[in-house]
Amino acid sequence: MNIQLEKYIDLYNEMKKNDKNCIPLCAAETYISEFVKQPLNSEFEGKYYFFKNNKIEELKDLITLACNRLFHSKYANAESLSGINCFTVCVMSLLKSGQKVLLSTPEQGGHASMPVILDTLNIQYDSIPYNFDKYQIDYTSLNKMCATGNYSFIILCQSDLITVPDLNKIDLPSNMGIIYDATQTLGLICGKCIPNPLDYPNVILLGGTHKTLPAVACGLIMTNNDLYIEQLKSNITPNYLRDIQPNHMACLLLSLIEQIEYGVEYQHTTIALANMLAKKLEKYGFNIAKISDEVYTMTHQIFLLMTKKETDFFYNQALDYNISLNQKHKKLFSEDGIRLGTQQIARYNWEEQDIDELAKLLFLIKHKGSLNEIKTIRKKLIDKKIPHFTYNEIIIE
Repeated sequence: MNIQLEKYIDLYNEMKKNDKNCIPLCAAETYISEFVKQPLNSEFEGKYYFFKNNKIEELKDLITLACNRLFHSKYANAESLSGINCFTVCVMSLLKSGQKVLLSTPEQGGHASMPVILDTLNIQYDSIPYNFDKYQIDYTSLNKMCATGNYSFIILCQSDLITVPDLNKIDLPSNMGIIYDATQTLGLICGKCIPNPLDYPNVILLGGTHKTLPAVACGLIMTNNDLYIEQLKSNITPNYLRDIQPNHMACLLLSLIEQIEYGVEYQHTTIALANMLAKKLEKYGFNIAKISDEVYTMTHQIFLLMTKKETDFFYNQALDYNISLNQKHKKLFSEDGIRLGTQQIARYNWEEQDIDELAKLLFLIKHKGSLNEIKTIRKKLIDKKIPHFTYNEIIIE
């Protein structure tokens, strides 16, 4: 056997074993159902978009219809391969060198790539005013900045968030728009857990499709603004994208179909489990960020606030026990902490007793508890990784 092939098989088997035995609390990944993954091995793979007989245009139309149903969008484009890719082509299509925008910065939870992209494109930006005590935008200060007429867009791109922007509180001038990167929350929006940004004017809603929206890696851009639609249509393809990934687009379509059927129950389960887990962790002595006395999060994310030493130790211990999560070192976490996500365990429809076990497991790991007890709890939880909220049909033979 070819040595590279042999090594690949070993690598794949190791990855499969690792995934099977992982307790997934990373807010940036999710479970993708076998139903959704089917088009990865389909005749859509490797097809160019400009041959009319390969059905790509019909596929795009079906995605647009599904997005209209879930997000109330007039226009939908799924030709980008990732959230960052769709953000880049969107900015290149709508903004010109030298224009100014307001941006969610990394310190307040904004995605770290956005300033880099804007700098590269010579788009000037100022930070969106933010109230770190409330984990929310300072709307009074933001509206004063919008009223100056100096800015073309507000760019909301939070990667770390336990609250979501309240567009009702933004006094947006008619000549300004909002680019709303909902990579982390697309599923929560279509599941009617949080407000839909497309219910407001002058909004472009975009994001990667593999966080709370459980699809394969793809980028999705949506809007109802006719001017933005014209600019996006005339620029994205063929100016910035030529070779698209229709197999990924077909997977996205099946994920949207899955969400039409199961999304409301699944997404509400995600947020319920996040608040349940946060409350139980607090009882174990964890310092948990909170929105109010009773609410820890409006999303799938939980913030554990720790010292840098505690954060580094807990993160490395969790990895040693094959628990996926994220460590953070930024002002939003009072400088240091851990980000958890419940979007994947919600696919297993874990119940309160399972969340009890999970909270105890994290406590034992933080405090160097009994190895045998840790192993016992891990096995119980791994045995309950049974997918829910999905179709069982095999539609591609």
